[in-house]
Amino acid sequence: MSQQTLREVRDSLLHLNAINSEREFCERWLCKSECYLRTLKINHIDASADALATLASKLGHYAGELSRSEQSHHRHHAQEFARLKRLCEHSLFAQAERKWRKTA
Repeated sequence: MSQQTLREVRDSLLHLNAINSEREFCERWLCKSECYLRTLKINHIDASADALATLASKLGHYAGELSRSEQSHHRHHAQEFARLKRLCEHSLFAQAERKWRKTA
């Protein structure tokens, strides 16, 4: 689920011209190596909680900044960033719940 979340956020940011490449997404939005998404895919593993939390935080920051703009396209971007932030948070909490349920 978290891999799918990261891909959806990446694709949305590409569509909004907020990033230019997957490399930029991994390095600047996840604070991970340029090959982070490929590594997850190859190894069939979930994204780290750190990556999801970092991404949610950055999306939330820019959603707030853009929402104060007078330009309508900035406010649209703010709404999309806020939606993507919620998507990351949902994925993060679902991953955490799966973890604690395994130990219960």
